[in-house]
Amino acid sequence: MATLNRYIATRVLVSIMIAFLIITGIIMLVDFVEATRNHGSEPNASMLGMLYITFLNAPMLVEKTAPFIVLFGVMGALFTLNRHSELIVMRAAGLSVWRFIKPAILVTALLGVLWPTVFNPVASITQIQYRKAVNELSASSTTGNVKPVQKPIWLREGNDDGYVVIHALSADIDQHLLFDVTFYIFHAIAGDRTVFSTRYDAKRAYLSNDGYWQLSDIIENEDGKKPKKLKTISRVTSITWDSLKEHAKRQKNPPFWRIRGEINKAKIAGYTPTTLIMQWHKLLALPLTLVAMAIIAAGASLNMARQGGTLRLLIAGAAMGFGVYFVDNLVGAFGETGTLPPVVAAWSVPLLVLSCGLVFLSWIEDG
Repeated sequence: MATLNRYIATRVLVSIMIAFLIITGIIMLVDFVEATRNHGSEPNASMLGMLYITFLNAPMLVEKTAPFIVLFGVMGALFTLNRHSELIVMRAAGLSVWRFIKPAILVTALLGVLWPTVFNPVASITQIQYRKAVNELSASSTTGNVKPVQKPIWLREGNDDGYVVIHALSADIDQHLLFDVTFYIFHAIAGDRTVFSTRYDAKRAYLSNDGYWQLSDIIENEDGKKPKKLKTISRVTSITWDSLKEHAKRQKNPPFWRIRGEINKAKIAGYTPTTLIMQWHKLLALPLTLVAMAIIAAGASLNMARQGGTLRLLIAGAAMGFGVYFVDNLVGAFGETGTLPPVVAAWSVPLLVLSCGLVFLSWIEDG
């Protein structure tokens, strides 16, 4: 039995790797065409440069396709076993579907652990390099030594008197400049409550080394008063050059091992890190998601194998994969906006898909 388990696990793993290579190839081909269209007119653009940024961007794009890879990989492995009559021999020997699907479940569960802990950090690293490469390519088409800007940027600082939320449409971090920036001032009142007080809309804000924001070309909107135009003003700040640079380095999608730290930093700063919490739980739920996709793939493969029809098998797999992907993204959107608790939004779809897969497979096996 151990030999049979290793054989099935190997076939499933090889089939998943083939599905990974095929899906990755398709994604890279589409992304290469898109990169050529967007950056092909840059003065320093070349075929090798386009291939380089395509390779750097591929891991982040492929990361979201793990359920599809497992779905088509398991379906391909079981369909091949059935085509060679190996499944028929196993069933004739008295093996139930649960016995020969167990190696596939173990392989996909292991993949669900390695994907967020190994592949996700690699994708985060390559994404950083991808953005640097794209920025350098874009900067080469500008005149002078103009450096690429980061946009947009959000900052927050607070004390016992209240807090300030800062939003800039773009920023030059190296020059400590924010452009098209808005300061939202909130004052603390009794009962640990805060109320909106003043809004400053400025063309630019410079962070000086002595702890001041220097705002230029400002429109002041104070609660209950008419807007006023101001040339320059200065505001005391606790934000330093180092903290501004550190904020700029933070990723929208940090690697798995840094998400908890980013969540704690956001909470200390006074933000509600709903998106990061959602990302954290979706990665934690990935093993369950992949196991659920493997079970659904097994049910579809066995059912179609009995009825015949490779084309029907592929269509059924694609329909199920896109259906699960659509529902998962829809529920995930509710979780990121706070409509649903992130834990519920991240775990509900995998649990539902797993339950449906078990019911479907039981119905096929036991009638």
